[in-house]
Amino acid sequence: MNESQLHTFLTVAKYKSYSKAAVVLNVTQPTITSRIKALEDILSCELFKRIGHEIFLTQEGNMFIDYAENILVYMKHSKEITNQVKDPVIKVGFSPGYSYSFIIELLKTIKLIGKIDIQVIESDSVSLNELALSGEVDLIFTRDVLLNNHDIISEYLFDNNLVIALPESHHLCQKQTLHIEDLSEETIISYKRNSYLWNLIDKQLMGAQNITRIDVDHNEMLFKAVASEIGIGIIPMLGIDKQYESEVEIREISEISNIPNKVYVQYRKNDRIENIAKKIIYSIINHKYKEVH
Repeated sequence: MNESQLHTFLTVAKYKSYSKAAVVLNVTQPTITSRIKALEDILSCELFKRIGHEIFLTQEGNMFIDYAENILVYMKHSKEITNQVKDPVIKVGFSPGYSYSFIIELLKTIKLIGKIDIQVIESDSVSLNELALSGEVDLIFTRDVLLNNHDIISEYLFDNNLVIALPESHHLCQKQTLHIEDLSEETIISYKRNSYLWNLIDKQLMGAQNITRIDVDHNEMLFKAVASEIGIGIIPMLGIDKQYESEVEIREISEISNIPNKVYVQYRKNDRIENIAKKIIYSIINHKYKEVH
């Protein structure tokens, strides 16, 4: 059993609802169901029973509440003991859409702080939030904020607006203001198109006629494809890599640029991480606005 399963069990027990627990924990209802099922398999018993539309704790579930609370306390204490005796290590997670130059600036900042081992992890926002909750990642940059969690500090940094990346010789570079219909007949290059963010983008692209789609594996491949005149890229501002500045033109389309894409930094509450996180946040904000101006 793991920390997220125990937190899920206690949340469902508190609210007597899988759907309310999903809202409180900021996950989907199938995730709640899966965690409870996994926990019941480990314990070889049912923790909840459903009568009509109501959910009740079983006798075993009632008995397990105290155990779950105590296990979480012991797990939290054991992590702190481990952190105090091991060499400084920080695990930083990024959701898709950050350029390598942005990540490199972050790593340089962490290196200047002192002798710290760094591990960089890239995954979708939901998975990173899970890793942060379980203590497997120290600090994450995501578009989905973790709510109602007393062990995690969440801070809004800034908006990471979406922009259009054009080959420098593309005919649309002659326009300073673009509209969705200008993308008709074009090849649109995406990165991680199966994400929630791209679902929002696709809804706006319905206004463009006869577009062709190419989905690539990562940021760098997207920019190489744009620079090679394969198509037009749609990407967050922080995904723009410096090395392609001379080969790519950036434009905005209001319908796409206005899609909410906020950057949150989230980290665990302990003195070691909080001290590092504050320095990283200061550096990232400076880097972001230096690039803008």
